[in-house]
Amino acid sequence: MELFKIEQISKNNGFLDESLTAGKSNLFYNTQKEEEQGNGTIKDIIENISDSYFEKMEIIKGELLINTKDNNEIEIAQSLGINVNPYDIDENGVLLSTGNNLALMDENGTVTIPDNVTEIGEGAFANEGLKTIIIPGTVKKIQANAFAYNSTLETVIMQEGVEEIGREAFRNCSNLKNVTLPQSLIIMKGYSFLSCASLQQVSIPEKVENIESHTFNGCYSLNKVELSEGLKKIGKGAFRDTSFSEIIIPSTVETMENNIFFGNTKLNKITVNEKDGEEAKFVYEEGLLMPKDKNSILFASDNYLKSIDTFKIPNGITNYELSINNYKNIKKIIIPETVQNITIYDGGTFPNSIEEVEIEGNNQKFAVSTEDKILYTKDTKQIILCYSKEEIVDLEDEENSIGILNTAMNSFIAAENAKTIILPNSLQTIGNQTFKGASKNLQELKIGKNVTNIDALFKYTHYYGTVTIDSENKNYVVENNVLYTKTETKTLVTVLYQITGAFTINDSVKIIGYRAFHNQNQMTNVVIPDGVNEIRDSFNYCSKLTSIEIPNSVEEISEYCFANSSNLEKVTIYNEKLLETAPWGATKGDKVIDLQK
Repeated sequence: MELFKIEQISKNNGFLDESLTAGKSNLFYNTQKEEEQGNGTIKDIIENISDSYFEKMEIIKGELLINTKDNNEIEIAQSLGINVNPYDIDENGVLLSTGNNLALMDENGTVTIPDNVTEIGEGAFANEGLKTIIIPGTVKKIQANAFAYNSTLETVIMQEGVEEIGREAFRNCSNLKNVTLPQSLIIMKGYSFLSCASLQQVSIPEKVENIESHTFNGCYSLNKVELSEGLKKIGKGAFRDTSFSEIIIPSTVETMENNIFFGNTKLNKITVNEKDGEEAKFVYEEGLLMPKDKNSILFASDNYLKSIDTFKIPNGITNYELSINNYKNIKKIIIPETVQNITIYDGGTFPNSIEEVEIEGNNQKFAVSTEDKILYTKDTKQIILCYSKEEIVDLEDEENSIGILNTAMNSFIAAENAKTIILPNSLQTIGNQTFKGASKNLQELKIGKNVTNIDALFKYTHYYGTVTIDSENKNYVVENNVLYTKTETKTLVTVLYQITGAFTINDSVKIIGYRAFHNQNQMTNVVIPDGVNEIRDSFNYCSKLTSIEIPNSVEEISEYCFANSSNLEKVTIYNEKLLETAPWGATKGDKVIDLQK
């Protein structure tokens, strides 16, 4: 090994001793030619190594190591100056999320994964300032968040053999420009490359059958995408907010979910391949991408949407699932009698510029209240859109003829002038993101006495104004601008204002609800009282939260409780049983957990 180092220095005095990494399937050092990086094995350095030790010996950061738990081998190796591999790799080959494994990163931000690793653990290198990652083919699976939030990451060398990339594995690697996905890849979980804003091109290997939801969402620089024959499904928002101008849909694609290209304003050429002797499953004509039966719209080109002020949904469409919320030039929507379903998208289905909605023919599903300027469903009385431009939107029962109402996502996006919204006493449900799109003019929201279900994200980070609930309501109460249930197991539903600094949870709370502190990105600390029994997916996107203490009374923490709280370094727990479900979506994985006996 030392002779090999001397040889490399003689060829290039820029060779760095600590860059040398080698095992049974890879060889890497900093002066290697780019096309040779990763190629080779430890036998190129130690030519006469026996087959049995070829499986056990590695060079990591210029140091010869042995992977063994045999005490006799350990003793002999140490007597020869060979160290035992110190990295935390379990008996199944999973590289764990611990501080010890950060030693794999050299001073230049390069991480070379040892050959004896079969899986990279959840959050193992998240948010650690990496620049280059070399993943050998012995690694079959990259778990969730493994390299997420590495804003300095530029290069990923992924060798043949890697089969699965986990959920959010490379999320927010904003400086990652190019990734070559190996042909061995089979599974790409949703959000795996979300917000990799510098990623320029990607080629999907032929074994990948499903590009899951939001896989490349927010890859703003993604200007070239190649999809392989064999692909069967493209999930919701998979290529949202990208910048390629053309794409070829393979003939094998059977399913495309809604808004896969939402936010791509450059895409104007879509080619749909056909199988020999079979009609294509999708069509792209006059700027619209649709299934062959033309019962829904999957994409509308920017050129088309910018050219109109009235958007007439084509007759024959039964399921409308296209978001056009970015197009403020559109003032009117025409809904044909064939439409039976309108899917509400999280970006806002219709723009806030809408001034008129027209229902054509004898549509059995939808109706419009011209007095209240509301589009709603006839059967469930769900508000699809309120497009009133008044400062006071008063929907109290005696002033409307709609009856029982259930609000939907982004229902009030077009009520852009509203300062006060008064919901009717007949209202029973307020859905996810109902007021997300409402203007910042909104200062007062009044909820009636019969509401039985309020989604925690009904305002979705709109922390201004006040919310009041009728005192006769048996299900909910607002105290100190915090929404609670009135149930015996009192639940903190959501905090209705932006928390700055610390927050102390009320002693009477038993359950911290789903999304209760969602996107509280100015909250630095939260005090959870003894007596809380359950914490649901409560602390997503709390980016300034660095530590949290969970009292012994807590018996359950949900799977994604701390998802995308990217700076969370320490979760102190006292109930050992909680370890069974850890790390609860914490970006940095198990290394954040501090068990106190």
